[in-house]
Amino acid sequence: MKLLIIIISFIYSCVSLFAQEPVLKLTLHDAEQIFLKRNLSLIASKYDIDLAEAQVTQARLFENPVISLEQNVYNRLNGKYFDIGKEGEAAVEIEQVINLAGQRNKRVRLEKINREIACYQFEEVLRTLRSELNKTFVEIVFASRSLGIYDREVNSLENLLQAFELHQDKGNISLMERSRLESLLLSLRKEKSELENHIIELRCEFNLLLNMPADQHIELLLDDEVLHGLYLSFLSFKDMEGLLVSRPDLKMARSGMEAAKANLKLQRSLAAPECSLKGMYDRAGNFINNYFAVGVSLSIPIFNRNQGNIKSAKTEICKTGREEELAVEKAQMELYSAYERLQKNIDLYRTTNGKLEHNFDKLMDGAALNYQRRNISLLEFIDYYQSYKEACLQLFELKKNVFLAMEDLNMIVGQTVFNY
Repeated sequence: MKLLIIIISFIYSCVSLFAQEPVLKLTLHDAEQIFLKRNLSLIASKYDIDLAEAQVTQARLFENPVISLEQNVYNRLNGKYFDIGKEGEAAVEIEQVINLAGQRNKRVRLEKINREIACYQFEEVLRTLRSELNKTFVEIVFASRSLGIYDREVNSLENLLQAFELHQDKGNISLMERSRLESLLLSLRKEKSELENHIIELRCEFNLLLNMPADQHIELLLDDEVLHGLYLSFLSFKDMEGLLVSRPDLKMARSGMEAAKANLKLQRSLAAPECSLKGMYDRAGNFINNYFAVGVSLSIPIFNRNQGNIKSAKTEICKTGREEELAVEKAQMELYSAYERLQKNIDLYRTTNGKLEHNFDKLMDGAALNYQRRNISLLEFIDYYQSYKEACLQLFELKKNVFLAMEDLNMIVGQTVFNY
């Protein structure tokens, strides 16, 4: 019976193992490729371009002709109702509106500019979401590394407390000393739990950006060796400033000015008279039977010369011009701030000891061993633990800040300047 239970447990364990969701390993480049294909906000934003293209198609269309039919109800000459014979009265009229002053071409021009703006809006959404993806990627990587520090400290303290159980039974360790270690362990577990909750939130945001299931576990791979060869001397602030022209929001601002000017031309053309060509046939209601005629109608722009819309279009040009200037100045200020922040973070990172992370386990084991041998006191042991942990966490924070500053600079200039 016991053998049967063991076999069933083994089979269940194997099935559970194979049924587990495989861990997906992604570099930042891999994540971006999935993001470009699957992000729902990006896909939805693409439809705005199709909508703008449809408006261009609509603007190219000519006005539809209007056909009017007229039939006499009662013919008093022969007493027939709805007489459709040769003696009955019937009339047909066709009318076609003719756009003057290039109104149709100006509408097409305006809609083409609006289509360009829709394309730039899509690029802006892409720029914003890609930056959010990359920043979340970096946040998860270094939060996971920080979690590893807590794991190692918690495991080390748990092993130390287990080793001290025998000593406490013999009276070699006081209850107060053990309670202090348990308090330290509880504090570390609490900090670890808070960090785990933060990582869960970050992973949910990351999976949403990739349009993946919330329970899909992804292992993110980031090589921070690129920080060792990172210098800003190869790319000056002036060089970075020259890259701002490719920012989608600045392109949008320039196109907005072009759209405002195109709208002014359109509104001026709409002040022209409305013209219609007509053709008419009257079978028996005119001075002769089978009467054919052509005509033209032309509105007289005496009262309404589209003055309000023209004034509004002129004001829109002034407003758009100021907005364009503001967008350029804002981009320059953002660039200066991001450039200086990246330089500060790089300089600060270069002052750190990068070997601390690799020596962390040795330092923890050494502190625990010296404490067990009573070479150091409890307070010194706790101070070592806290100091080593804080030093590693601060090192991760410095690295993370450099990566985030690089990403800020990439977003601000509107293209990938730093690859990692």
